[in-house]
Amino acid sequence: GVDIPAGRVEAAVAKLDGLVRELMDSTGIPGLAVAVVHGRKSVYAKGFGVRDIRNGDGPDNAVNADTVFQLASMSKPVGATVVAQQISAGTIAWDTPVVTRLPWFALSDPYVTDHITIADLYAHRSGLPDHAGDRLEDLGYDRREVLQRLRYLPLAPFRDNYDYTNFGLTAAAEAVAGAAGVSWEQLSADVLYRPLGMASTSSRYADFLARPNRALTHIKTDDSYQPRYQRNPDAQSPAGGVSSSVNDMARWLAMVLANG
Repeated sequence: GVDIPAGRVEAAVAKLDGLVRELMDSTGIPGLAVAVVHGRKSVYAKGFGVRDIRNGDGPDNAVNADTVFQLASMSKPVGATVVAQQISAGTIAWDTPVVTRLPWFALSDPYVTDHITIADLYAHRSGLPDHAGDRLEDLGYDRREVLQRLRYLPLAPFRDNYDYTNFGLTAAAEAVAGAAGVSWEQLSADVLYRPLGMASTSSRYADFLARPNRALTHIKTDDSYQPRYQRNPDAQSPAGGVSSSVNDMARWLAMVLANG
């Protein structure tokens, strides 16, 4: 690493409140939360603004460091930590073929079906088209149904092409959970969330909805942000279904840094 002069981190952190307020003023976003991890510990965690723009500026609507947000694709590195833990535990390996743990899983090329590994799918080098399966999720198909229908899609050359696929990664995570003998949601809680004390974190949408201190997802309208749409990401939970607070995410990041 790079040597940081004494006081430099503290001076930078001291500027964050002002920088965040400038950002909120310039963009109009209703709320956000920020955490900083340094020296393998949280040195700053704070919320700004409101959880639901319709409910005013009162303390019961304020964002704080324990407010739970849906993480979207930040779920991927969190889930990859679960996979890495299971690999360290000897449950599975990065080069384990997915079909050995999910016998029903197939892609359009039998060779790829037989050889595609956990690592291939986490590296987005399966040959599946970009965002394969996402539209089926939008239509209401559940996880198993989407994964089973990936076999009907044409493939680019195996391990020679990068295309971002939420459901390819989800298939890999499902194989890991299958090897562990529990659901992905339960595995994540058992080997990561509970051991780290991430009490506000879950891979289930129902748990997010049950949190009183949760931020709604806002979208930009003509002149403001409004919580018009809420998304249930359970079908691709390993890729986009984690909800968490910045305090919990700081715990996760400190652990990652501590373990290299």
